[in-house]
Amino acid sequence: MNRLSTLRSRQCLGAVLATLVLAFMTTSVHAQRERKLVVGSPAPAAKFPGTKLISGTPAPSAFEKGKTYVVEFWATWCGPCLKSIPHLNDLSQQLKRKGVQFIGVSDESADKITPFVKKKGDGMSYTVISDPDSKYSKAYMSPAGQKGIPCAFIVGPTGRIAYIGHPMDPEFDRVLFQCADGKFDPELQKAAQPMLDAANHSISTRDWRQAHRQLDKVLEIDSWIFSDQMIRKYRLMHTSEKQPEAADAYLVEQVAFYNDKPDVLEDIMKLILMDGELPKGNTDIAEQCVKLYAMNKGASHPDTKELMALYFYHTGDIDQAVQNQYDAWMAVDVDYKDDVKRVLDKYKGEQSKGKGRRRGGRR
Repeated sequence: MNRLSTLRSRQCLGAVLATLVLAFMTTSVHAQRERKLVVGSPAPAAKFPGTKLISGTPAPSAFEKGKTYVVEFWATWCGPCLKSIPHLNDLSQQLKRKGVQFIGVSDESADKITPFVKKKGDGMSYTVISDPDSKYSKAYMSPAGQKGIPCAFIVGPTGRIAYIGHPMDPEFDRVLFQCADGKFDPELQKAAQPMLDAANHSISTRDWRQAHRQLDKVLEIDSWIFSDQMIRKYRLMHTSEKQPEAADAYLVEQVAFYNDKPDVLEDIMKLILMDGELPKGNTDIAEQCVKLYAMNKGASHPDTKELMALYFYHTGDIDQAVQNQYDAWMAVDVDYKDDVKRVLDKYKGEQSKGKGRRRGGRR
C-alpha cells in the first residue's frame, strides 16, 4: 500500500471513529435527558422492594390518578428535617380527607428510625419508610439533581411531578393545596408565571398599583385556580398598604364573586379568623362565608358542621363550637372520626375550664 492509500485509510478510520464517538455522545446526552426528573415529568414508582414500612398507611403499589402524594426525604440527624416534621404532620392531617398521602423516606435503618418515630407519636402520623438501599433516592433525588434534605416531591392528580424543593417553602404549600383541590394546572401556571414574577417585583419595589394590576391579570386567567392570589391581594392591601377598610371592601366583593366555591369561602373565613397578621379581621365577612358554605354543601354536612365549629371557636362561643364539632363527629365517615374527635376533645377542654360561652373576642 502506497503512502497516499495509507493516509486515506487513516482518514476513513478517523471519520468512522468520530462518527461513533458523536453517536455515543448523542445517545448519552439523550439518556441523561430521559433520566432528568423535573416538574411536569411522570412520577417514578410509588413503592420499591427492600423498603420497610415504619408507621402509617403503606405506600401504594402505584400512584392513583386523581389523588395527590408527597414523597419527602429526611433523616433523624437532619436539623432542618426535624423542623419541617410538625408542618408536614399538620398538613397531612388537614388534607387527609382530600386523599393526600404523605410518604416520609429515610435511607437510615429501621432500627434507627423506629424509636424516633415512636417517640414522635401523633406528631409524625404520616407514612414513614426505611429505605437503606436508597432506592427511592436513586429514583427521585439523583435524577432531579437534588443533594440536600429535607426535599419534597409533590405528585399531582395527573401522576406527574408538580413540585420539587424544600417542604417549608411557601410555594410547596401553595402547589400542594392546589393539587389537593384539583386546581393545579401546569399550563395555566406557565401562562401566569410572567405576571406573578412581575407582581413579585412590584411588591418588592412597593409599587402597589402595578402589583394589583398584575395580580388581577393572573385572576383573569382563572379566578378559581388562582384564588390564592386574590387572598394575597387582600393581605397586601391590609398589611403592606395599611388600608384595612379598602381591603375589607375588596373581600366583601370577592365573597359575593366566589359564592358557589366552598373551598374558597373556607379559605377566606380561615384567613379572617386565623391569620396572625390580621389582628382585626371582619367577623361579619367570616359569618357570611359560613352561611354560603352551608348553602353549597348543606347545613348538616359534616364539613359544614366542622367549619361552623371552627367559626364559633374563634369568635368565642365555645358551647356552640363543641355542639357543632360533636355533630360533625357523629356524621363523619368512620375513617375520619378520630381526627374530628381530636378537635372535639380540644374544644371540650376549653369548655371544661369554665370558658364556656364567650362572644365578641377573637381567639
